[in-house]
Amino acid sequence: MENIHRKTGKMPSRFTKEYVMAKAAHSMLRVFVQPPSELHSIPGYLHPLEGRFLFWLAGRIPVGGLAVEIGSFKGKSSAFLAAGLSSGARLACVDTWRNNAMPYDIPSDILPEFLANTKPYRNSIDTHRGSSLQVATSWRRPIDLLFIDGDHSYEGCSSDMKAWMKFVRPGGWLAFHDSGEQGVIRAIAELFPPRQRHSERYVWSIFAGRTR
Repeated sequence: MENIHRKTGKMPSRFTKEYVMAKAAHSMLRVFVQPPSELHSIPGYLHPLEGRFLFWLAGRIPVGGLAVEIGSFKGKSSAFLAAGLSSGARLACVDTWRNNAMPYDIPSDILPEFLANTKPYRNSIDTHRGSSLQVATSWRRPIDLLFIDGDHSYEGCSSDMKAWMKFVRPGGWLAFHDSGEQGVIRAIAELFPPRQRHSERYVWSIFAGRTR
Protein backbone atom coordinates (compact mmCIF):
# COMPACT_ATOMS: atom_id res chain seq x y z
CA MET A 1 0.00 0.00 0.00
CA GLU A 2 1.39 3.41 -0.96
CA ASN A 3 2.01 6.43 1.28
CA ILE A 4 0.27 5.11 4.39
CA HIS A 5 -0.39 7.61 7.16
CA ARG A 6 1.49 6.64 10.36
CA LYS A 7 -1.40 7.31 12.74
CA THR A 8 -4.58 6.51 10.84
CA GLY A 9 -3.36 3.74 8.54
CA LYS A 10 -5.17 5.48 5.66
CA MET A 11 -4.01 7.18 2.49
CA PRO A 12 -3.04 10.76 3.42
CA SER A 13 -4.52 13.76 1.68
CA ARG A 14 -2.63 15.11 -1.33
CA PHE A 15 -2.17 18.33 0.61
CA THR A 16 -0.35 16.83 3.62
CA LYS A 17 3.38 17.18 4.21
CA GLU A 18 3.64 13.40 4.41
CA TYR A 19 2.12 12.90 0.97
CA VAL A 20 4.38 15.53 -0.63
CA MET A 21 7.46 14.02 1.02
CA ALA A 22 6.56 10.54 -0.20
CA LYS A 23 6.01 11.64 -3.79
CA ALA A 24 9.30 13.55 -3.76
CA ALA A 25 11.10 10.48 -2.43
CA HIS A 26 9.55 8.29 -5.14
CA SER A 27 10.70 10.67 -7.87
CA MET A 28 14.22 10.82 -6.45
CA LEU A 29 14.48 7.05 -6.29
CA ARG A 30 13.23 6.54 -9.85
CA VAL A 31 15.73 9.02 -11.29
CA PHE A 32 18.85 8.74 -9.17
CA VAL A 33 18.91 5.28 -7.51
CA GLN A 34 19.77 2.39 -9.80
CA PRO A 35 20.42 -0.93 -8.04
CA PRO A 36 21.43 -3.97 -10.13
CA SER A 37 18.44 -4.85 -12.33
CA GLU A 38 18.64 -8.58 -11.57
CA LEU A 39 17.61 -7.96 -7.96
CA HIS A 40 14.04 -7.25 -9.05
CA SER A 41 13.62 -10.85 -10.25
CA ILE A 42 14.25 -12.38 -6.80
CA PRO A 43 10.94 -13.68 -5.38
CA GLY A 44 9.50 -11.75 -2.46
CA TYR A 45 6.94 -9.22 -1.29
CA LEU A 46 8.79 -6.02 -2.11
CA HIS A 47 7.68 -3.20 -4.38
CA PRO A 48 10.35 -2.01 -6.87
CA LEU A 49 10.49 1.40 -5.20
CA GLU A 50 10.98 -0.26 -1.83
CA GLY A 51 13.94 -2.15 -3.24
CA ARG A 52 15.47 1.08 -4.50
CA PHE A 53 14.86 2.70 -1.11
CA LEU A 54 16.59 -0.13 0.78
CA PHE A 55 19.52 0.11 -1.64
CA TRP A 56 19.68 3.87 -0.93
CA LEU A 57 19.39 3.38 2.85
CA ALA A 58 22.23 0.84 2.82
CA GLY A 59 24.38 3.45 1.12
CA ARG A 60 23.93 5.75 4.13
CA ILE A 61 25.78 3.26 6.34
CA PRO A 62 29.38 4.36 7.00
CA VAL A 63 32.40 2.37 5.88
CA GLY A 64 32.70 -0.64 8.16
CA GLY A 65 29.18 -0.12 9.53
CA LEU A 66 26.38 -2.62 10.13
CA ALA A 67 22.81 -3.13 8.93
CA VAL A 68 20.49 -5.64 10.61
CA GLU A 69 17.41 -7.07 8.92
CA ILE A 70 14.75 -8.74 11.04
CA GLY A 71 12.84 -11.06 8.70
CA SER A 72 14.65 -11.94 5.48
CA PHE A 73 12.34 -14.51 3.82
CA LYS A 74 13.82 -15.50 0.42
CA GLY A 75 16.40 -12.73 0.35
CA LYS A 76 14.95 -10.08 -1.94
CA SER A 77 15.20 -7.20 0.52
CA SER A 78 18.48 -8.65 1.82
CA ALA A 79 20.01 -8.52 -1.66
CA PHE A 80 18.96 -4.89 -2.18
CA LEU A 81 20.46 -3.95 1.18
CA ALA A 82 23.69 -5.88 0.61
CA ALA A 83 24.12 -4.45 -2.88
CA GLY A 84 23.95 -0.91 -1.54
CA LEU A 85 26.50 -1.30 1.28
CA SER A 86 29.66 0.77 1.28
CA SER A 87 33.11 -0.77 1.54
CA GLY A 88 33.58 -2.95 4.59
CA ALA A 89 29.97 -2.60 5.78
CA ARG A 90 28.01 -5.75 6.57
CA LEU A 91 24.42 -6.96 6.70
CA ALA A 92 23.20 -9.31 9.43
CA CYS A 93 20.04 -11.23 8.47
CA VAL A 94 17.93 -12.61 11.31
CA ASP A 95 15.22 -15.16 10.51
CA THR A 96 14.08 -18.68 11.32
CA TRP A 97 13.70 -19.27 7.57
CA ARG A 98 10.67 -21.44 8.26
CA ASN A 99 7.97 -18.97 7.12
CA ASN A 100 6.76 -18.46 10.69
CA ALA A 101 5.51 -14.93 10.02
CA MET A 102 4.50 -15.31 6.36
CA PRO A 103 0.68 -15.50 6.16
CA TYR A 104 0.61 -16.41 2.45
CA ASP A 105 3.25 -19.15 2.46
CA ILE A 106 3.17 -22.64 3.96
CA PRO A 107 5.76 -23.42 6.67
CA SER A 108 8.91 -24.83 5.10
CA ASP A 109 12.69 -24.55 5.27
CA ILE A 110 13.57 -21.73 2.86
CA LEU A 111 17.15 -21.09 4.00
CA PRO A 112 18.61 -22.84 0.91
CA GLU A 113 16.54 -20.53 -1.34
CA PHE A 114 17.67 -17.48 0.63
CA LEU A 115 21.31 -18.52 0.28
CA ALA A 116 20.92 -19.08 -3.47
CA ASN A 117 19.21 -15.72 -4.03
CA THR A 118 21.82 -13.78 -2.05
CA LYS A 119 24.86 -15.70 -3.31
CA PRO A 120 26.43 -12.73 -5.18
CA TYR A 121 26.56 -10.84 -1.85
CA ARG A 122 27.54 -13.64 0.50
CA ASN A 123 30.80 -11.93 1.44
CA SER A 124 28.80 -9.06 2.96
CA ILE A 125 26.04 -11.06 4.68
CA ASP A 126 25.98 -12.85 8.03
CA THR A 127 23.05 -15.19 8.69
CA HIS A 128 21.64 -15.61 12.19
CA ARG A 129 19.09 -18.40 12.24
CA GLY A 130 16.62 -18.18 15.08
CA SER A 131 13.85 -16.00 16.38
CA SER A 132 14.50 -12.29 16.61
CA LEU A 133 14.34 -12.34 20.40
CA GLN A 134 16.66 -15.33 20.68
CA VAL A 135 19.34 -13.72 18.53
CA ALA A 136 19.00 -10.37 20.31
CA THR A 137 19.80 -11.88 23.72
CA SER A 138 23.42 -12.45 22.72
CA TRP A 139 23.81 -9.38 20.48
CA ARG A 140 26.50 -6.82 21.32
CA ARG A 141 27.36 -4.85 18.15
CA PRO A 142 26.11 -1.30 17.48
CA ILE A 143 23.78 -0.97 14.47
CA ASP A 144 23.67 1.77 11.82
CA LEU A 145 20.47 0.59 10.08
CA LEU A 146 17.78 -1.62 11.60
CA PHE A 147 15.16 -2.87 9.12
CA ILE A 148 12.21 -4.60 10.81
CA ASP A 149 10.12 -6.88 8.60
CA GLY A 150 9.11 -9.73 10.87
CA ASP A 151 5.84 -10.34 12.70
CA HIS A 152 3.58 -7.38 11.84
CA SER A 153 1.29 -7.79 14.84
CA TYR A 154 1.60 -5.22 17.59
CA GLU A 155 3.06 -7.81 19.92
CA GLY A 156 5.55 -9.04 17.34
CA CYS A 157 6.68 -5.63 16.10
CA SER A 158 6.92 -4.06 19.54
CA SER A 159 8.90 -7.05 20.82
CA ASP A 160 11.36 -6.70 17.94
CA MET A 161 11.72 -2.99 18.60
CA LYS A 162 12.30 -3.43 22.33
CA ALA A 163 14.88 -6.14 21.69
CA TRP A 164 16.86 -4.33 18.99
CA MET A 165 16.43 -0.54 19.16
CA LYS A 166 18.88 -0.22 22.03
CA PHE A 167 21.68 -1.27 19.69
CA VAL A 168 20.98 1.43 17.07
CA ARG A 169 23.56 4.22 17.18
CA PRO A 170 22.37 7.82 17.70
CA GLY A 171 21.79 9.08 14.18
CA GLY A 172 21.30 5.54 12.87
CA TRP A 173 18.32 4.57 10.75
CA LEU A 174 15.28 2.56 11.86
CA ALA A 175 12.99 1.29 9.06
CA PHE A 176 9.78 -0.75 8.91
CA HIS A 177 8.19 -2.72 6.08
CA ASP A 178 4.38 -2.88 5.85
CA SER A 179 4.23 0.13 8.13
CA GLY A 180 0.53 0.64 7.37
CA GLU A 181 -0.39 -2.48 9.34
CA GLN A 182 -2.27 -1.47 12.48
CA GLY A 183 0.07 -3.35 14.79
CA VAL A 184 3.11 -1.72 13.24
CA ILE A 185 1.51 1.75 13.36
CA ARG A 186 0.83 1.35 17.08
CA ALA A 187 4.31 0.01 17.84
CA ILE A 188 5.98 2.92 15.99
CA ALA A 189 3.74 5.48 17.73
CA GLU A 190 4.59 4.12 21.17
CA LEU A 191 8.26 3.18 20.81
CA PHE A 192 9.59 5.46 18.04
CA PRO A 193 7.53 8.65 18.35
CA PRO A 194 8.32 11.87 16.43
CA ARG A 195 10.38 13.35 19.27
CA GLN A 196 12.84 10.46 18.94
CA ARG A 197 13.38 10.68 15.17
CA HIS A 198 14.14 13.00 12.27
CA SER A 199 14.89 12.84 8.52
CA GLU A 200 11.75 10.76 7.98
CA ARG A 201 11.17 8.97 4.68
CA TYR A 202 8.01 7.29 3.35
CA VAL A 203 8.35 4.97 0.36
CA TRP A 204 5.42 2.76 -0.57
CA SER A 205 4.90 0.68 2.60
CA ILE A 206 8.29 1.44 4.17
CA PHE A 207 8.67 4.09 6.84
CA ALA A 208 12.18 5.09 7.97
CA GLY A 209 13.61 7.68 10.30
CA ARG A 210 16.92 8.54 11.88
CA THR A 211 17.25 8.25 15.63
CA ARG A 212 18.06 11.37 17.66
